[in-house]
Amino acid sequence: MRDQFTAEGAIVLDNAFGYWVARVYLASRAEMYRRFRAHGVEITPEQWMVLVRLWEQEGVTQTHLAGRTFRDVPTMSRILALMERDGLVARREDPTDRRARLVYLTARGRHLQKALSSEARAMVGELLSGIPEDDLLVTRRTLQRILANIEPER
Repeated sequence: MRDQFTAEGAIVLDNAFGYWVARVYLASRAEMYRRFRAHGVEITPEQWMVLVRLWEQEGVTQTHLAGRTFRDVPTMSRILALMERDGLVARREDPTDRRARLVYLTARGRHLQKALSSEARAMVGELLSGIPEDDLLVTRRTLQRILANIEPER
């Protein structure tokens, strides 16, 4: 991976680690849209991450969700506003803190779990097809170490 720079200091973009991470992200994002759209669901990957976190635990604050999905609070507020508009979540005042709002799934948001999770599992299966498990584990550990180098205090 260090071959992304020539001896003269030029960048070889096709050999750059970040280039391939970005390409995989963009391609998988487009594939997710396509697959979810086939189920009649128009959600962004950011909204998908919120749904997954709420399937794990609902009734949490917007601030908690922002932290668990790596978004800032204003961005999370906009994501939730769109999800609320689309009938996926409901925000309610926190009875213990009137300034905070708790986020809950609606019946529609809960109902999507089975179909979308199955579709996500199928997509990941296809994305990882033919790649040995050991290679995948090394890739995940490597990405985690790179992130730790970028964000050492986390």
